[in-house]
Amino acid sequence: MTRASAPPRPVYLWSVADVQKWFRRHLSEYHTSYSEHFVQHDITGVALVRLTRPQLQNMGIGDPRHREDIYREIAKLRLKSDLLEIRNVYTNVKGDAVLV
Repeated sequence: MTRASAPPRPVYLWSVADVQKWFRRHLSEYHTSYSEHFVQHDITGVALVRLTRPQLQNMGIGDPRHREDIYREIAKLRLKSDLLEIRNVYTNVKGDAVLV
């Protein structure tokens, strides 16, 4: 399997550096202002998808609009991650349907 066709790495395996890459790619307008907050709080993939609006505020993201934009992107990531996990439950490694 080539790297281009490899399945995406599960969010729950992301390191702080992986979260930074995601943040830069999906929230580039906020990356400069807030990326260090995520590093200081050691936000890995597991922590990222569990963040709440109040937690974002406690991390120092004071602007409500910025907080909402960041939370929305996290929610989209959480949904995408959940959908991939559900799909993997119903398929095996070879991509064949699993009979339930």
